[in-house]
Amino acid sequence: MGILIDKTPDCPYVNFSENGVLEIEGRSITEDVFSFWQPLVDWVEQYVKTPAESTKVTFFFEYTNSSTNKYINEMMKHLDICAQNGHNVSIHWRYEEDDESILMLGQDLDALISIPFQFEEVEMERQKSQRVRVKSKKTGNEAIITYRYWDAIVRNGHSDDYIILDEDVKA
Repeated sequence: MGILIDKTPDCPYVNFSENGVLEIEGRSITEDVFSFWQPLVDWVEQYVKTPAESTKVTFFFEYTNSSTNKYINEMMKHLDICAQNGHNVSIHWRYEEDDESILMLGQDLDALISIPFQFEEVEMERQKSQRVRVKSKKTGNEAIITYRYWDAIVRNGHSDDYIILDEDVKA
């Protein structure tokens, strides 16, 4: 089973799927880094034992604290072993233009493992998160989620469990 976590002001969006898509996007400044990051490291550790045919890991951080970086490094070690065992693993490190600290973090991690990073500078004004209102067909509960989260639900094959009520919800 994968992991899907919506972005908060303190924690990044996470989409880890058994089909080889591992995405982390946002800021990581949570005070309880262990409770957030250790389950992700544990998931990656289990995933690399029987990975998908191809694994694409995408990072797009706004900000991370030093405690977060320790857990990212642990994930990288597991992915590196997976690649050394002959599995296809690619790492895409996205960063906002002029964000040298996130670029340098990626370069530091790149130097520690054998998988070459693909760096992508993203030119952007800060985009407002577009949101969608959905209703669960099972429970009838409604929620407002980001389009990014909705896209992950669709990619993971669960869109039939929901009804879209409004596609342009203001935050």
